[in-house]
Amino acid sequence: MNKAKSYIILCMLIFLGLYSKAQQSNCALKLEEAENLYEMGILDSIPAMLRSCINDGFENEELSRAYKLLIRTYLFEDYQEMAELTMLKFLKKFPEYEIKATDPVEFVYLYKSYQTIPIFSIGFIGGVNYSFLRIKEPFSLGNTEDYKGGYSTSGVTYQFGLQIKRYITENIDINLDVIYTNKIYNNTLDQIDSKIIYDETQSMLAFPLSGTYDFKLGKFSPYARLGVNVDYMLSASASIERLIESDAGVDDVTGSSIDILDNRKPYDISALIGGGLKYNTKKGYIMFDLRYHLGLTNNIEEDNRYSIEELWSDYNYVDDDFSINNLYISLGYVFSFYQTKQNKK
Repeated sequence: MNKAKSYIILCMLIFLGLYSKAQQSNCALKLEEAENLYEMGILDSIPAMLRSCINDGFENEELSRAYKLLIRTYLFEDYQEMAELTMLKFLKKFPEYEIKATDPVEFVYLYKSYQTIPIFSIGFIGGVNYSFLRIKEPFSLGNTEDYKGGYSTSGVTYQFGLQIKRYITENIDINLDVIYTNKIYNNTLDQIDSKIIYDETQSMLAFPLSGTYDFKLGKFSPYARLGVNVDYMLSASASIERLIESDAGVDDVTGSSIDILDNRKPYDISALIGGGLKYNTKKGYIMFDLRYHLGLTNNIEEDNRYSIEELWSDYNYVDDDFSINNLYISLGYVFSFYQTKQNKK
């Protein structure tokens, strides 16, 4: 029974595929016939001939030709309202259409009486980032004048999220992103009788608000970005080791990761600068995005600096005041929504 069902479904799929192929072939012949009728001045039957195929049957290039032929037909027969209605449908389907040298004058004239502009767009973005710390003030259980800390990135980590864009002019737009971000960094401290190796992982929701300026260069459009970012901390944990010199007669100190969320400020503000490159596609674009966030606020909750006794009693570790800078490298795809309106006469 199951084999019979599978056979029937397979036959139906083959039939539908052959029917679709035949329909497309039939529509292509109708389009050629309609174009020949137009050249001969026989216009009355053209709209009815193309209508069913415009709804379902033409490939993109054929659909563009069919719309343009209909528009020319309505204009020639002085059906201005139908020509304008068809032009609106054409621009809705092909919002990024560019006039070609072969386009008829009457089509170009009507086309230029409309303006199709992107209103807003929504897209997805994701990539990798590196963290760089900037010490504002060192802290230690000993003498900070002998401070020998060394902050560095612990490697590559990731971010992904949603981008919402509102177009202001043809070249300028405002972007609001909602991005889940993971950050990691390392601090190595050399003390009199030991070395401390500290690794921290943070996760947060980032809300970058920025403006971009596009340099329109055809398919490829470079852009510059400037704005501000607010991070909301979701989690923060530390993995720490204290490696004690062998002649001290004391074992190294290690343990499981420590939750340090209460020692971090819930919000972090940074300035951002960046740029990138867009590759324009139909109704959207693919982008390569590069950003640098310059941390402006202290990452540490000063009142809670000594609240986790395990850090300073077992590991001899105290947080410095610091801010975090980040380099973000991302790829994304953005889908644009357009509005078409007729220019005032």
